[in-house]
Amino acid sequence: MKKILAFISIILIVGVIASCGKEEATTEPKPKTCEQVESCKTALKYATYTEQGAEDKAYKMETKDVNLTSYDNLAKAKEYIASDYNQYQHTKINKYGILEYEVSPNEKYIYKFKFKDFRTGEIKTFTVGVLKEGDKYLTYQYFNGASKSDVTTSGEIVGHKRYYSPELTQQEKKELTPLPVEK
Repeated sequence: MKKILAFISIILIVGVIASCGKEEATTEPKPKTCEQVESCKTALKYATYTEQGAEDKAYKMETKDVNLTSYDNLAKAKEYIASDYNQYQHTKINKYGILEYEVSPNEKYIYKFKFKDFRTGEIKTFTVGVLKEGDKYLTYQYFNGASKSDVTTSGEIVGHKRYYSPELTQQEKKELTPLPVEK
């Protein structure tokens, strides 16, 4: 029995010595991607529908607050589906930079996207508001972008998180990083 305990002790000591100098293990979780955050995923889906020209699909995702909807009703939204929608209906926003402002915890978010326009290839900015209503996230578009007052709570500008699409190069990150709303 003493031999077995001595053997186990030696193995443990050798293991401890072998691990010296190696990086410390961290218990911090890896940063989440936009697709792992439900509100961000919803905003990305909405931005994609809008970019495709699928005004009817985007309208269905919007909050039904009459001051925030893009169109008066679904029939009106269908009238404005882009003429080249069939060409872009399977295209997704794959390369992007996003700023997330959590204006009201677990209730209201503002997402500022920067990505390449499907039709022109030019870099564009798109801002989406997301509201949690019940167990669903509903959207609305900021047609002229969000203002400083939109990201202010109790007189203070709320902090933001950054998300990037996976596998962007450093140059692409630089090109696709949106400026903060407050600037």
